Amino acid sequence: MGAIIIAGTWRTTAPPEDVWDVLVDLRTWPTWWPAIRHVEPLVGEPHAPDVARLTFATPAPLRPMLVELTVTDRRPREQLLVEATDGPLTGNGVISLAAIDDGSETTFDLRLRVRSLLLKPVEAVLARAATASGKDRLRRAGDDLAELAGGEALDHDV
Repeated sequence: MGAIIIAGTWRTTAPPEDVWDVLVDLRTWPTWWPAIRHVEPLVGEPHAPDVARLTFATPAPLRPMLVELTVTDRRPREQLLVEATDGPLTGNGVISLAAIDDGSETTFDLRLRVRSLLLKPVEAVLARAATASGKDRLRRAGDDLAELAGGEALDHDV
């Protein structure tokens, strides 16, 4: 099984500090990231948990797909390092934030693997993130992130 890579860049007119406030509050993720249905903070501050259980929107019979996500490092207004630590997936990711002339850009690079051959169908669901419909969902996530941060979406690279 190869790595499943979900990567791209979202751009918005919102300033980096406003985008950071949305990114670090994992409870907001279902509001702007269509693949995530629910977040349950487990450890850490409620608005910036170190560990949370994410429920993903997945087709039957994979429902519900629960993944425990751990924030392994947080560099304020710059970078969030995350790791899938429990559930059907393992892997890690980097979400970086930078100021640009007309706002900010958020770059994400998530590299995941399915833990077991019994869960092979999960790999196909995640692989759809690289298809046209998956890219549309990632663009929509960037649009919704921009709106929640108080800005307008700019061009996204997904």
